[in-house]
Amino acid sequence: MAARSILIVDDDWSAREMLGLALRKAGFYARTASGGAEALELLRTSPFDWLLTDAHMKPMDGFELTRRAKALRPELRVAMISAVQSVPAPPPTEAIETFFPKPVIVEDVARALAA
Repeated sequence: MAARSILIVDDDWSAREMLGLALRKAGFYARTASGGAEALELLRTSPFDWLLTDAHMKPMDGFELTRRAKALRPELRVAMISAVQSVPAPPPTEAIETFFPKPVIVEDVARALAA
């Protein structure tokens, strides 16, 4: 299996760096971004298989980032993470395939994103 490429977006430095390190150790190519604007810039210049984004960030939340990312790269697959247990279901047009609550269990994320 070729390594899957993942763009991890979270405004929490420790969460995104821990996920990036763990997913790299699991065999993924992982880049990180601290917010939506940085993520969109990376998506303009580099292809990724997955966008793994936090739901609640400022100024651009994960739902808005997903909408803009899919406009740039319609083939991009999206997973969302959140510390808030009651994240509202996104509209179907946002194409969020899976949701992971924080604290994230890295093995669960790696298994889902490898599929």
